[in-house]
Amino acid sequence: MLQSSIAWIDFSEEDRRKMMELVAHFKQRDTRDELGLGSIRDAFAELFFPGTSTLQTRARYYLFVPWLYRKYEERRVPSHKVAQRLRSDEVKLIRALQAAGESDGVIGSVSGASLQRFPASIYWNGLRSWGILRYSGSQGQYRRWLDHFHKRRRERLKTDDDEPVDGWGGANWDPALHPAPEGFPHEAGFQITPEEAAYLRERVMLSCHHSLLATLLDRCQPVQDVEFIWLHPQLRLFPSIQQEWIAHARNFSESMRGAVLLYNLMLAELSDQRDRIEQYEASLDAWREGLTARSAQLAAWNRHEFWKLVMDHGRIPMPTRRFVNDWLQLSLVDGRPGDLASSEAARALIHDREVWLKRGRSRLEDERHLEMWSGAAGIAQMEYRWSIARRITNDILRGLTIS
Repeated sequence: MLQSSIAWIDFSEEDRRKMMELVAHFKQRDTRDELGLGSIRDAFAELFFPGTSTLQTRARYYLFVPWLYRKYEERRVPSHKVAQRLRSDEVKLIRALQAAGESDGVIGSVSGASLQRFPASIYWNGLRSWGILRYSGSQGQYRRWLDHFHKRRRERLKTDDDEPVDGWGGANWDPALHPAPEGFPHEAGFQITPEEAAYLRERVMLSCHHSLLATLLDRCQPVQDVEFIWLHPQLRLFPSIQQEWIAHARNFSESMRGAVLLYNLMLAELSDQRDRIEQYEASLDAWREGLTARSAQLAAWNRHEFWKLVMDHGRIPMPTRRFVNDWLQLSLVDGRPGDLASSEAARALIHDREVWLKRGRSRLEDERHLEMWSGAAGIAQMEYRWSIARRITNDILRGLTIS
């Protein structure tokens, strides 16, 4: 069996984060970006839910991580000992959450001490995005800089008259951050206190107040079993501009799902798997029915405004734009999808896109890679990190209602 690997030498923290998210996508068989639409998906996700990532789970990690690092600052832990101390404390945190009966969203619940990526690195960019982290560099740079920070802090803790200064705090973390509870990290749970919830909501409102994340925390109630943001029961409470964003995102998500279904149908046909051929033919029929029911909205879709929005919030390669435009031209005629399963033009478009993206790894061209197809490649509909944002905002909203 062929094995694949990803390696890097010295990328930035942002590059590392994106690479780890890519790895996470490949570990989930139906969320992979088989046709190269990730740049558009991520542009919407960053616009909607800044400070989140596909690796995050629960809201209280936005507090766990700074609590640990602030403890090291207060105790003046030397730079060369911080990484080891952090790993030890994050393993303690895993055990503490499990001991508290937490089962949903514990990072490292299976891997434990062998976990490859711990919460501090997963939440680092989100902490900066929300203004909880004030330090501008990467996690590694921050650790290396702590010795200098400790030295500078000692110097500034005294006045010109050599008198101690009360209440001086460093600039690495938001001074308004609540203190860690007694017993942390040996004792911990995901239940957010009202004070912690109010703090996190305030950080979101101040740092990304134009986002859907802010609207959810400012105007909405917790929701369960809502698969997409456009199905939110309180969508009418969203600002009109955000409702327009969501409409663009929905049109793109639903329209492009047909391309992924057709791709899998083509793989099933090449594999001569009758049950899967029937499955994807039925899925394409259901997709057509769903889009037909929304033909009026799709016919009125302003694609110029759609492209302006995503180009303003992401870097979209020109080949991706051409592929999307060609697919929409083929699949939507006056807002109504045609029978793409029998369309030679649609099949050629999917074939050429996959071959161009994967080169020698194309399943449509290489039998060895076709044999590695699991039967469902990238079929999950794009939801722009809504499942992550829903859980995080639910945590905060529920914390606000505790009396």
